[in-house]
Amino acid sequence: AYIMANNRNIHPMLDAARAAGFKFHNLLVWDKVTGTPNRWYMKNCEFTGLFYKGKARSINECGSKACLRYQHEDESNHPTEKPVALMEHYILNSTNPGDIVIDPFMGSGSTGVACAKTGRKFIGIELDAGHFQTSVNRVARACLDAQERLI
Repeated sequence: AYIMANNRNIHPMLDAARAAGFKFHNLLVWDKVTGTPNRWYMKNCEFTGLFYKGKARSINECGSKACLRYQHEDESNHPTEKPVALMEHYILNSTNPGDIVIDPFMGSGSTGVACAKTGRKFIGIELDAGHFQTSVNRVARACLDAQERLI
């Protein structure tokens, strides 16, 4: 399981994962290239906890680094949108074509778009109706693009 958090939510993320029976494997860093100005240090990174249950599996590309640099994207109206390329990296490293990826907080649908581009099945859940519709539209376009590439 990949769980994303900012610097203030790392401890709650670890606690919640542990309470749900997950074991901590690694803390990954997304360097967003640009920063969010504030009174202290500009926040230019977010964190991803990598967790597992049962026997830990190796990632598919063992040469992958823990710090990944992808430009922050604004392709939707979601305030915490993730780059499709970042989600593709995580998906390609932890799944195989045809596997099912579940995103219980799908936001703008970046994970679903990445699944369409990489040949994975996708289940997404989003409470906000507006963001849900944005996700549906983005994933549908990505699926059509993927089908056109196959033809």
